[in-house]
Amino acid sequence: MVKTKSKARKGAVAKAPKPAPSGSAADVPGLIDKAHVLLAQSNFDLAIKFLERALQLEPTNLEARELLGVAELEEGDGDKGREGRQHLLHLFPPHTAEPPSSPSPYLYLAQSASEPQEALGYYSTAAAMIENKLNGKGKGKAADPAEVEEERRMAVTSLIAMIEIWMSDLCFEAEASNNCDALIARAVSVAPNDPEVLLTLASIRLSQSKFDEAKATILQVYSDLEGRDPFDPMLPGLPVRLTFARLLLEHHLHLEALDILSTVREEDSLEVEGAYLEGWAYHLRGEAVEADPTLLAAASNDDNDEDKPLTVAENYAESMRALLEAAKLFTEQEYPDEGIGAHIQELLKGLEARGVQPAVNEEAEDDAADEGGWEDVEGDGDVEMA
Repeated sequence: MVKTKSKARKGAVAKAPKPAPSGSAADVPGLIDKAHVLLAQSNFDLAIKFLERALQLEPTNLEARELLGVAELEEGDGDKGREGRQHLLHLFPPHTAEPPSSPSPYLYLAQSASEPQEALGYYSTAAAMIENKLNGKGKGKAADPAEVEEERRMAVTSLIAMIEIWMSDLCFEAEASNNCDALIARAVSVAPNDPEVLLTLASIRLSQSKFDEAKATILQVYSDLEGRDPFDPMLPGLPVRLTFARLLLEHHLHLEALDILSTVREEDSLEVEGAYLEGWAYHLRGEAVEADPTLLAAASNDDNDEDKPLTVAENYAESMRALLEAAKLFTEQEYPDEGIGAHIQELLKGLEARGVQPAVNEEAEDDAADEGGWEDVEGDGDVEMA
């Protein structure tokens, strides 16, 4: 009896259809809302699960498909990234009647494109869509200022990305310079006071050998950022400030570069490029003062030593301190830019040949004193740099 029942039960299980997933299309909006929250938290794995469930319940839901494509692209490279790209491509004909009306899919497809011309096509469409929307903001109902600002930022991102493609992958094309001029003119019209736009303008003028125009633009940006404290909301993001510091150094504006880099270093002391550029800036300043001692005549009349410019020796000591920090961070983080690693090594070797000793990091010294001792920043004297 028992065996017979057991066999009957097994047979029934084997022949039973696969259970349909619980839930219905009515549950999809809630799943999408949860996915939005998870994406905002950068919890891509869990967001993907919610969105896959939403598409199981409603395979034609374009919002769920778009978000799933975004989540899989954000989650990482490899198979997930390729799957995410395919989800976004399914938002276009022939899979749908009309292409997306939102710029977001175009931007993600541009960022994941393997060819520069393909990326340009997607960026161009996204930028035109946003610019057209911005140009129509004066009509009808007043727009939310936060929404307008977000759209301006998306337009700037698209236009600058196209400029970067023309200045790198397509820099030898005959139309590269003219296209950069046209694109930066559009970016300036969208956000005339945006630091990233102005710095991109300076980079273009520098590449066109219009050095005076480039320097004037750089000084215009610096006048808006000079003396701002770290974490000031008026400061642009760290990547923009790092680019700005490089431009300042290219124009021999060492003290201005150090002013900007001081905010970078305080906001993120583990940023490799920030430590490297700080060390390079001090090194260039030391060389400048060594070549022209009259630069020290700019010393403040104030008795406060902090207001007085550093001597040659002091600049080199600060340079070695920052470069040793950069070398340590470079190794610990397995930083991918070998060019930076090689330059750090070259600068440190030159300083060592001069017999330079690193300046003492006062904050680190205070922390070490609190812990009962000071440990040499160089450890055993070996720093792996590249």
